[in-house]
Amino acid sequence: MKLLGIFLVSTALLASNAANARERSDSPHSQACMAKNGFTLEMWRAHRAGTDAQVLKYIMCRDRVSKAQALEIGRADGNFSRGF
Repeated sequence: MKLLGIFLVSTALLASNAANARERSDSPHSQACMAKNGFTLEMWRAHRAGTDAQVLKYIMCRDRVSKAQALEIGRADGNFSRGF
C-alpha cells in the first residue's frame, strides 16, 4: 500500500512538471517561431524582440498555448512592457 502511494505521488509530480515545461529559446521550434514573428535569438536575449504583440504571438507559438496562457507566461517572465 505504501509503495502504491509513493508511485501515485511520483506520477503526479512528473505530470505537473511536464505540463509546465516550456520550450527552450534555442530549440529549432522556438527559432522558427521567432523568425515567424520577425526577430532572432540574439534579439530575444537582448530583450529587443519587437512589440509586445510580437512577443505574445511568439510565446503562443513556442509553448503551443492560448493567448490567455501566453499573457500569463509573458507577465511572469517579465517579457512585456508595463501595462501590457
